Amino acid sequence: MLVAAFLVPAPPAAAAALSDAGFFGRWSAGAWTVGPRLNYAHAGLKPVESAVKAGNYALAKQRLLDYYRARPAIEAGGFSHTTWPGVLELTPSHIWTLGSGEVYVKTLTFGPGEKTVTADVTSSIASGKPGFFLMSRHKDAVIALINSRSKGSGKPTLRLTLADGSVKTLHPTHDTYIWQAHPGSVYGTKYYMQVSDQGLGPFTGETRKAYLGFDLGGVAGVKKAELTLTGTAETAKDIMLYGNAETFDEATRTWTNTVQNTFSWEGDPGGFDWKLPDGADNEYLYQLPRFYFAGPLALEYQKTGNEQHARTLIGLMTDFIKDADVYDADQGAGSYPGNLHAARRLHNWIAAYEILRKSPSLTPEANAAILKTMNRAGLYLQVNVNGTPNKMQSQKITLLHASVYFPEFRVAPAWRTNAADFLSAQLNDSTYADGGYKESTDAYLRGYLRQYVDVVAFMRRNGITFTATAKLRQLSRFLMDQSYPSGYGPAYGDSDSLDLRSTFEKLGELLDDPELLYVGTSGKSGEKPAHTSALYPDTRVAISRSGWTADDSHLRINADRGNHSHPDELAITAYAYGRPLLPDMGTFTYSTDARAKWLRLTTEAHSTIEIDDQPQTSTAAGGISHLITNPAFDVIGANTESSAGARHERSVLSLHSGLWVVSDRLKPVDTVKQHRYEQNWHFAADANPSIRSGTEATTTAFATGANLAIVPADPAEVASTLRDGYYAPRFYAVENAKYASYVKTAPGQTTFDTLLLPSKGAADTSATVERLPVAAAQPYEATALSLNDTAVYYKSWTAKTPRTFGSYTFDGKLLYADAGTIVMVDGSSVERAGATLVKAPAAVKDLAVTFGGDGTVRIDGSGLTASTDPAKAIAIAAPNAAKVILNGKAVPFQREGALIYAAA
Repeated sequence: MLVAAFLVPAPPAAAAALSDAGFFGRWSAGAWTVGPRLNYAHAGLKPVESAVKAGNYALAKQRLLDYYRARPAIEAGGFSHTTWPGVLELTPSHIWTLGSGEVYVKTLTFGPGEKTVTADVTSSIASGKPGFFLMSRHKDAVIALINSRSKGSGKPTLRLTLADGSVKTLHPTHDTYIWQAHPGSVYGTKYYMQVSDQGLGPFTGETRKAYLGFDLGGVAGVKKAELTLTGTAETAKDIMLYGNAETFDEATRTWTNTVQNTFSWEGDPGGFDWKLPDGADNEYLYQLPRFYFAGPLALEYQKTGNEQHARTLIGLMTDFIKDADVYDADQGAGSYPGNLHAARRLHNWIAAYEILRKSPSLTPEANAAILKTMNRAGLYLQVNVNGTPNKMQSQKITLLHASVYFPEFRVAPAWRTNAADFLSAQLNDSTYADGGYKESTDAYLRGYLRQYVDVVAFMRRNGITFTATAKLRQLSRFLMDQSYPSGYGPAYGDSDSLDLRSTFEKLGELLDDPELLYVGTSGKSGEKPAHTSALYPDTRVAISRSGWTADDSHLRINADRGNHSHPDELAITAYAYGRPLLPDMGTFTYSTDARAKWLRLTTEAHSTIEIDDQPQTSTAAGGISHLITNPAFDVIGANTESSAGARHERSVLSLHSGLWVVSDRLKPVDTVKQHRYEQNWHFAADANPSIRSGTEATTTAFATGANLAIVPADPAEVASTLRDGYYAPRFYAVENAKYASYVKTAPGQTTFDTLLLPSKGAADTSATVERLPVAAAQPYEATALSLNDTAVYYKSWTAKTPRTFGSYTFDGKLLYADAGTIVMVDGSSVERAGATLVKAPAAVKDLAVTFGGDGTVRIDGSGLTASTDPAKAIAIAAPNAAKVILNGKAVPFQREGALIYAAA
């Protein structure tokens, strides 16, 4: 009988390896003086127990290895990564790359003497990497000199074979190298790019790396790409070639300002030290110990039986244990470097162990060390608390897998209960009352939901109850609403735009949800969602959507907060005709790189208004005040006080027929002081925006597909410029990008009114917006616009009252009218030149009237019912009406002169 205190041993007081007695237990005088972490009552472990009781730990280790080699397979879960470019070749040499921004292509050899080499880089170019990175394969004293674009001959050349059979040859637009011994020096004009590395650790003063960037603008349909380099070296010199997704400026690039993602400990007897190299992204510290390379190595061993791969992985695992056991005072290598990272590693190790347990390269000593560390990791994950939902979820998922895979661990039943209970309960803690996710990022939410897909299926296979199906469905539909009509994510917060459809399809199957299945299969299965637009008041997000096909429109506005959020309150992302026209600009990295800091930490990097050159804070009042939905339009109202100088209110009219009108009102605290208001609109790197003089309208010019015109109402009152910014289409990739900036400097209240006009092809360069005076009102009280001289728009910021603007008189909150459409919100009367267009007995919450060329009049509005009684019904000017459709159904109508009555 074991004393209860022995069941879950306490962590050591200081960082140290777990002793044999601490793991196997110590038997003395017929009793356990140190409780074992193994349950010797489990079938097959008696030989281990006997060896331990005899005090023979060496024999116990052998018997434990014998047991695991003979044990039937147990579901071990999957790897975080099953492939990784260069992993089989480079990982044994202790060379590792963070993220996907630098991708290994091949190793080239220069020297002795001058040599020209050509590499097939088709896959790199096809994956959107317009640049390359060169690094020494071995730590030696040889320096390779690679001709740069400044050299008269033998320049780097990128030869592209296009789909039509033509060939395009390019030289770099930028190339340079960086040198650790001279961290502030620039080498962009040198004839040669130097590449070398030597010494111990990730780099020394002799480390030099080279970078090349090519301009692929206007190049499409690449079928083959070949990079040719000419260089010299005194003796044969192996150089690693990587594709690179980062643009740079050769005139400014230095060792100091370059965020490096690839480091080499090649030739260092100590191998990886599992710490953060100086100057690296902090994620390097977190992700290297997650063992992302375990999957490719273990699976290649499983496939080929080549013991070299097993020896490599086992060696890396035991090296990590040796180093990290003295880094962390909690559970040593089991807990280093903390929460999510320990969980990811244990998940990979469990899957790897299932493959490695029968390898001849796995010694009893190594096996015991690995099992000790996995046991310690589980103990850590059982009790560790982190406020971030995705981290806690990952910890408990891994703990659940460990409880199933290691029934021999005495604490496994407690792990199972702890993890299962947590995973069912956590959905309440990680979501708001409206079902939205508390972390302000769609990429992390996608991963969070995908992990639930996998773990719920795992629980069902292993007879474990999951009780939060309804909450999981609600959160899944939240992400469905955020997604673009294409099925990709809008990339808000720390995100990149990912294809979410496979996740929705899996969720639809798991939850038996036909709407998720419909979106996940692009309409091939399931049922089209019954709604389009959506409001999440607690999460502080609203989405206006015209439909669920790829050509539909989608606009998202947020005032959300939480982990991974950016200072982007009231920012807009907009999509139409198959393209994000106003995308979120992404994240790049979590490093201190100036571009990453601009993307993540400034308001200027988002399509909202920056006040007084300061980023927003995330603690002030704000939210989405309303979403009015109608089959023909939506109106969204939002506000924030996240800039200390002023309250920002933003209203968006979204016409599903194809335009948006954005009205901004700024209400400063100090009404005398001059405030600077910068309204920014951001585009993808290949948008090619330009500003038209006079109207100051910005238009994009994508080579193909949809475009956007942005037309300000007061061009003479704003300073309009195209400014240099950045766009990170995915993590670890960044491109230069232009954005449109409209600046007003003024005291007191002021406004911006802007027409956003998407088009299927070329942008409408003739679009105009003219402000219409509103009788007895300033623009910050009520605003009216003439759009293209064919439509009128009106928005009241104050209490509604009848007002006249141009030839119109209206008594409600919002009006849009053109030759074929009348849209109004909270109004009862619209007149043009004294003639009635709409007249209702009482204010109508929302009304859209559309006039078809065939005489069909479509009326849409909340709560409207059929009525032809002039005393109750809405009078609508429709002299050519032949048929009336009310909220999708044909209804009778009565005519009195030019007016018809059909709805009340």
